[in-house]
Amino acid sequence: MVSTDALLLDGADQPASSAINVFVTGQPGLLVVNAVKKLPKDMITGFYTHEAYNSKTGEKIGLDVETLSGEQAPLSRLRRGCGPKVGKFYFAMEAFESVVLPLLEPNKAIKLHVIDEVGRMELESERFRDKLMALLASPQVAVFGSLPACRYGHDLPFVEAIKQRPDTAIFTLTKSNRDATALQVEELLLNIVGSANNPAPIPSIGIVSSPKFAGSSISGDIESSYEVTHSVDNEEPLEKRRRTENLTSI
Repeated sequence: MVSTDALLLDGADQPASSAINVFVTGQPGLLVVNAVKKLPKDMITGFYTHEAYNSKTGEKIGLDVETLSGEQAPLSRLRRGCGPKVGKFYFAMEAFESVVLPLLEPNKAIKLHVIDEVGRMELESERFRDKLMALLASPQVAVFGSLPACRYGHDLPFVEAIKQRPDTAIFTLTKSNRDATALQVEELLLNIVGSANNPAPIPSIGIVSSPKFAGSSISGDIESSYEVTHSVDNEEPLEKRRRTENLTSI
């Protein structure tokens, strides 16, 4: 296990030694998906997004969300009526919330919540924003995910709020540092969670209770519109920092 000093790396915009939430931004590519593959599956939950295509025409029709357990739902589509418009696509909010919101509940068996990504589309959901902020502050779990890159030199206010958290490390990836930073991020996650062969012990911390949202059913209209194939009581953040400092020390 690396020392705390070794975690103060060039890719991180905030010292990893004080963080338990870890986000990548810039040009992350498949870093999140690849890093998660090396972690014990019974200790992690979450989702990632990927492009969705019409299997007959090859046309890109939007994005899909897929959980780490394999459940899928539309995230966005080209057609009207799905939800609010973000760019050229319409946000399938009901389908997204029904699959993703249950994953954001603190659970004593889960040590890491994966959120790929906290994007402009996802942030249209107020319930998603509220649950994510509660999860980030929870001392029970860590959060690992990706953030959208700045546009015209500015972040979305919600993304900026995440970046300013004292319990969160941000790694900005470029083509030149991606490989080295990926190793740094993987080392930090293994330090927090453990590996599939050598999982880290689960700290003895009480369960944080939070209200559960009833998941709405996935809209049949959205599901059947296209035949698609896929590419590829919260604690203060200070308590979270203290626990992470213990995890990242030898």
